[in-house]
This record gives sequence, structure tokens and C-alpha cells, in this order.
Amino acid sequence: MFVSYAQNFEDVILWRALKQVKNGFYIDIGAQDPVVESVSRGFYENGWRGIHAEATTHYAEKVRQDRPDENVIQAAIGSGDGSIRFFEVQDTGLSTSDPDFAMKHKAAGHSIVETDVPLMPLSAVFAQAGDREVHWLKVDVEGMEASVIESWAPSPARPWVVVMESTLPNSQETNYEQWEPKLLDMGYQFAYFDGLSRFYVSEQHKELLHFFGPGPNVFDGFVLADKTPYTAVLRLRLAERDQQLERAHTEHAHQMAEMRRIVQEDDRRIRTLEGELSASRNREAIIGAQLHETYQSLSWRLTRPLRKINALKAGLLRLPRHGVKILLEKIIRWLSRHPQWKDRCLQLLYRYPKFRGKLEAFARSRGYGVTQHGLDVGHEAEWYIDAPKGASAQWKQLLEDIPAKSER
Repeated sequence: MFVSYAQNFEDVILWRALKQVKNGFYIDIGAQDPVVESVSRGFYENGWRGIHAEATTHYAEKVRQDRPDENVIQAAIGSGDGSIRFFEVQDTGLSTSDPDFAMKHKAAGHSIVETDVPLMPLSAVFAQAGDREVHWLKVDVEGMEASVIESWAPSPARPWVVVMESTLPNSQETNYEQWEPKLLDMGYQFAYFDGLSRFYVSEQHKELLHFFGPGPNVFDGFVLADKTPYTAVLRLRLAERDQQLERAHTEHAHQMAEMRRIVQEDDRRIRTLEGELSASRNREAIIGAQLHETYQSLSWRLTRPLRKINALKAGLLRLPRHGVKILLEKIIRWLSRHPQWKDRCLQLLYRYPKFRGKLEAFARSRGYGVTQHGLDVGHEAEWYIDAPKGASAQWKQLLEDIPAKSER
């Protein structure tokens, strides 16, 4: 598929008429950039080669760098000898030898650089082509078109198609009246006008005339290069998309960095918790070993009765007051029936005189009596239980069933 680079689809029209030619040859007068708005670029990519004439140093060097296998003439093409004053309009295709046009461009805000450039007639350019067939000639010299045609001296060179820019610079005002008569006299026939340039076909190749007429269309089977005026909106949208992608990429990178930070922080916390858990398990093992050693010690076994009494005391303190009284009465009655336990309790009570005194006071307040035989600590003591004052006959009978003395 043909790729169009030209400013106004000139290359599409030429390709429609000449695509059957293999490895053709062209001459581009006022070549300017080798890619951007280039009429020859699409042909070059399809195997064509040619001659470029460009007066500005900047663009002549660009063509040399991009097309090392083509001939680049750095000169102004027109009638006359020697050199010519040339006005380079920086970074544009508006450079010209016409001082009036140069001043208009300067007034419009363009930067102008004045230089002297060699002046070469078009016939000399044809001479450099030798005996090669020239399939198309394009002339775009910003107001010097008449001078270029004037410098076309009698020559056997007859390009098949000639494309001439036919309006004044940056204007729709035509200027072809100055040079078209001579071109027609040289054996060319007008074929097509695209609004900017006029196309002429040599009388020697009238078979090409039918290719001209309709403008570029879908049947020409071409696509636009990415650096044409018609793709400016697309380039803008692509640039916006690239910016959106860049912002999305930056945001994603920030999110990933934050996620990595969170994961690293979580890993640090997990390691800290694992360390604390390991230390806790170590402390638990140490305490377990210490408890085991304590439980197996002689002192722990010897003090077991004391711990039980303390536990009983603590339990009694936690009980409601009324419940404690009922429980103590039941304990006294039960001990009266089990002398062996009564003796043990009496021996223990001698070690806790304060607790023993409270029990004795409780027993007396409830109508029970407590006696002890012997004065030395550690002697046995005997309890006897009397019926409280005002007790019923049933209560008295119940007390008679309880032994009054512990049996030895």
C-alpha cells in the first residue's frame, strides 16, 4: 500500500499515473524536508531514485543525511549566472529569492536569514540526469517558478509529468499565467489542478491523461504518513493518549510502591510477632520446668495441708455470710461423726489461734460448746455439741444421734 507524505496528495496523483513504472526516476526542485510533506518520499520507499535541488543549507543537509544514495544540488534553480540573494525563512518551506515575499514573511513573525546561494539553470539539472528517463518533475520554489521554466533551455529531457506550484506563497491567488504558456509550447498539456499545484502531461505520454481528473480517493489505496497536516488531530490525540498512559503508569508505579511498603511493614510486624511468640514459648517452657521442679520438691509436699486450709479459708471468705454459717454448722456436725478427722482439725487449729478463736465464738453464738483437754499446744481437744436454746424435739433427737465425744 502506498504511503502518502506530500502536503496536498501530489504523490498520490503521481503514483496513480506512474505506479506501473518500476524503479523510476524523478527531479524535485525545492525538495525541502526529505520526509515531512515530501512528494518524493513515497516513491523513494518504492525503489525510485532521483535528483534534489534545495537552496537552504539546513534542508539540503537533511536530504543528504536521509538519502545518501541520491544526488543533492544545493543551489537555487532559475535563469541567470553566478549567485543569487536568498532569504531563508527558518523552520518553514517558505524560503524564497523574492525580497517582497521575504519581507511579508518577516512581518508575519518569521525569522529571516539572508544568504548568497549559487544559481543553476534547470537545463544543468537535466544534464546531471544524463540519458535517464525522467518520469516526473516537481517545481515548488515560492514565487520563482517562472524563472525555473525560463531556464529550461532546449534539451532532450522531457519529464512524463510536470507538477508546478501555481499559487502565490500562502495564498490561493494563482500565478501560473506567468509561466504556463512556455510550458504548453514545449509540448505539455494541462491535466489537473489540486488547488495548489497544476499537473501537466507530456504529449509523448498522452496515455497518462485519463489518470488525472478525480482527486485522491479510496480507490487509490493509500494511507497517510504520520507527519502530514491531515494527521495533526490524530497526532494530538495520540500525544494525549501517551500522556494518559504515562500518568497511569506513574500512578501504577506509586500504587505498587505503596503496596510493597505495606507488605514490607506487614512482614516486619509478622517477624516481630513471631519473635514475641517464640520468646513467650521459651518463657512458658522455663516456667513449666520451674513449676514441675517446685511440685516435686519436699517443701511443696510438706506444705500441702496449709495450702488446702488457705484455699478453704479463701473459699469461705468468698461465700455469702449466711452460706458460711450454714456450712460451718454442717462441718461441725460432720466432724463430730468422724473422730479421726476431728482430731486432725483440732491439731491444725492450734497453729492458727486467730482462726480457732473465730470458730469457737461462732460455735458459742450458735449454742454449741467447745472444750479442750490439756493446756499444752498440740494436745488433743474435744468438741461436744449441745442443742441450741429453744431447739425443737426433732432437733434434739438429731443431736443425740451425733457422738458427744470423739472416740479414742
